Amino acid sequence: MEYILGGPTLPRDPELLRQINLAAGRLDEKLRKLDLGRLGISEYNQGYLGRKLAGLKNVLRRYAYLLALALADNRQPLAEFTFVDYGGGSGVLSLLAKELGIGRVIYDDIYDVSCKDAAIIAGATGIGVDDHVCGDMDALIRYLEERSLSINAISSHDVIEHIYDMEGYLRSLRLLPSDSLRVVFGCGSNIKHPLIRRKLMKNHLECEYRNRDRQWGHKERDSLRSYLDMRKEIIRAYAPALSEDTVERIARLTRGLMKRGIEKSVDEYRARGEISYKPDHPTNTCDPYTGNWAEHLIRPEWFEDILKDEGFKAQVLSGYYPSPAAPYKRVITTLLNVGIKYLGKWSLYLAPYYIVYADYRGKSASRGGSASRESAQSSGLPPTSTGSPR
Repeated sequence: MEYILGGPTLPRDPELLRQINLAAGRLDEKLRKLDLGRLGISEYNQGYLGRKLAGLKNVLRRYAYLLALALADNRQPLAEFTFVDYGGGSGVLSLLAKELGIGRVIYDDIYDVSCKDAAIIAGATGIGVDDHVCGDMDALIRYLEERSLSINAISSHDVIEHIYDMEGYLRSLRLLPSDSLRVVFGCGSNIKHPLIRRKLMKNHLECEYRNRDRQWGHKERDSLRSYLDMRKEIIRAYAPALSEDTVERIARLTRGLMKRGIEKSVDEYRARGEISYKPDHPTNTCDPYTGNWAEHLIRPEWFEDILKDEGFKAQVLSGYYPSPAAPYKRVITTLLNVGIKYLGKWSLYLAPYYIVYADYRGKSASRGGSASRESAQSSGLPPTSTGSPR
């Protein structure tokens, strides 16, 4: 099957895999017919979706894998299934889920431009995604509760490595209205893969120390300024009496904090002459105004620890390499995929991405359970956890 990647974690359901493969093929044809320049979508999503279209088969293979995992062991008719695509971007995963025949597909993204564009793209393909929600996890929970909706699965790809309060996000998953929730999050920031880690750490340093030029297709929400300079700006505005040497010192010590956390650190420094917060990774950094992490490198096992603490049955799975066009590259990726398939936990050292895969079988918790998350967010500091995420 053209769009189905092999692997020991695929559901043992040949008919489901056949249907996903057929849906991916139909979506492939529909997406390739789009004229992105005439759709009226943003420059950002013209570029973002355009890059996906350039390697569409492999993009759909990855999404097909995530969708198969989301539906593994599902005994509910697809027409009665509710699926959430969190951080959906241009909406391709939502479109694949709907093309498959899932009854209700809910797209969610924090970026208002992408929310509008995803609806336009869905309309242009003729695939009716049921709901478009613009906002974070709190907004999604409110949306579901106001409409008395219960969901069956939530999935994303290349999203969790950008969420500022990752622990708060994970702990809020059980607040989603659901009798039985499947979680499938793909993450390309694989800290265990040495080449990926080195590449992303280099990117961290660029974001931290360099101003970058605006290129066509830039996402306007993402700053192009040095994150270090942005933190200095925040500190100077909040405490103009501080010397430049002190501003520099506090700015370097607060790497990885948002504006509120930086200001609290300034207060702490003025009161005690020191800051208790310490970055626990040598390069991880985020935009201090939006909290968007620059490809956050996190130990995969950390996700398991937090989710298990919240009552989920959780594990981390390895992703697989797509099939490149060049024959010699196909040989290499085939060998790598064989290794990933049989190396167990060591396969993460080869995998191009990993998947956080979890189930919550209890009833969803009440909103009162979010107190610890709200407390962490109000402080502006990344919350403490049962173990360092980095």
